[in-house]
Amino acid sequence: MDDAGRAGAYSIRDVAERANVPEGFIRHLIAVGALPGKEAGLGPREVRRVRLLHSWTAAGLSVETILALVDRGALSLMFLDAPVMETPERLDRSYEQLAADRGVPVALVQAVHQAIGFAPPDPADRAGEDDVTMLDVAELFRGAGVHDDATLRLLGVYADSVRRIAQAEAEYYEANIERPLRGRGLDERQLIEFGTRLGDRVIALLERVTVMLYRRHREHVWTEHAINHVEEALERSGVQERVPQPPAICFVDLTGYTRLTEERGDEFSAEVAGRLASLVKNISRDRGGRPIRWLGDGGMFHFREPGPAVIAGLDMVEHSPAVDLPPAHVGIHSGPVVSQDGDVYGRTVNLAARIASYAQAGQVVVSEETVHRSSDSALRFEPLGAVELKGVAKPLPLYQAFRRS
Repeated sequence: MDDAGRAGAYSIRDVAERANVPEGFIRHLIAVGALPGKEAGLGPREVRRVRLLHSWTAAGLSVETILALVDRGALSLMFLDAPVMETPERLDRSYEQLAADRGVPVALVQAVHQAIGFAPPDPADRAGEDDVTMLDVAELFRGAGVHDDATLRLLGVYADSVRRIAQAEAEYYEANIERPLRGRGLDERQLIEFGTRLGDRVIALLERVTVMLYRRHREHVWTEHAINHVEEALERSGVQERVPQPPAICFVDLTGYTRLTEERGDEFSAEVAGRLASLVKNISRDRGGRPIRWLGDGGMFHFREPGPAVIAGLDMVEHSPAVDLPPAHVGIHSGPVVSQDGDVYGRTVNLAARIASYAQAGQVVVSEETVHRSSDSALRFEPLGAVELKGVAKPLPLYQAFRRS
């Protein structure tokens, strides 16, 4: 069997509690040679091994069968020692005790687990360090007057986003590294060992990239939030200045993209995003626009004048089927924007995004300001009436754009 590595200082009971399995299962693993004897010491790596072997046993595979494959060199458990498999340490108290210590109901701890996509733990199970961190977050927001349900929804968004990142990593690795290696004749043991060695080198970098990207996007999002406050204060004070020739902000999105991603996976979504980016970049450039943000299933564009923005939007919805894309829909609003570090912010951006969310497949929907400032004779607009948009205080008059026949 693979070398278990440096021994820790866990007892059989410690390993059983941390892996959430019966002590008898640990003793069985020691007896058949899957774990070192108690006198050799046990540690975190053995906990990971126990959890994996217990899940395989529950699936109907015997430990002896797995050991035989390892001994024959047909399988490797080397990946269990990779950094990617490291998990937060378990505490010396149960979930029930942790909840009591923090003065919160154990149901909140269980609800946190459900929010992040896992089964709620048994109150008697040993809690983990990550549970403490998530409770810290919940209690901090509680102190700010936020209801727990809202915080649980936020944690769910974090969890879903991170799960998608992890899934995309696995799909990327399988398609671009593992599949070619298998085609060159590597067997399962060799594939696992190659992946483990690569993981040792790349996982820390990918985690750094994830944090850096989060910080970068967070800076832009919170900058936008602050600018919205400034614009609100200016409007309330009555000193908002009119911009003589405001630009237009155009959002394009693909209809049904999320459903297609769920059905066909992140590799497919990446292909779709690439085709969309190529299409709309060319269109926006030809019409005098500039891409600002890419959103996977869409993008945001800045145009100096509203007329070309509307024509570009019509180009986008008309040409997307030709490159095998789902139907597109576009929203456009004209008004002042704040530019910083290549991005644009402000109410104009927010309204354009809301209008795009309202638009249906194949539609280009624009604000009244955009209609008034679009002098191109090739365009016509049909009123849709005053529409209530999420996050917008008053109904907004909207129009659907068409080419004049």
